[in-house]
Amino acid sequence: MSPTPDERDRIRAAMDRILHGRPERSDAALTIVALALEAGVPRNALTQRHTDLKNEFYAEVRARGGTPDSERRLVL
Repeated sequence: MSPTPDERDRIRAAMDRILHGRPERSDAALTIVALALEAGVPRNALTQRHTDLKNEFYAEVRARGGTPDSERRLVL
């Protein structure tokens, strides 16, 4: 599946909504799955095409004092 021209913009908008507690399509979990759902893109858009945005999302979660859900599960 080819990326749409506005894919990065949709991901950034979804990041903003999740990080500010205003999800429209997801449960606002701090996961790539929720971010992809919120942005309306396939998960591999974040794990293969836009890894920089995935890393930015997780860095922002950490900067706000949180732990991404994927890392929290590793600790349990």
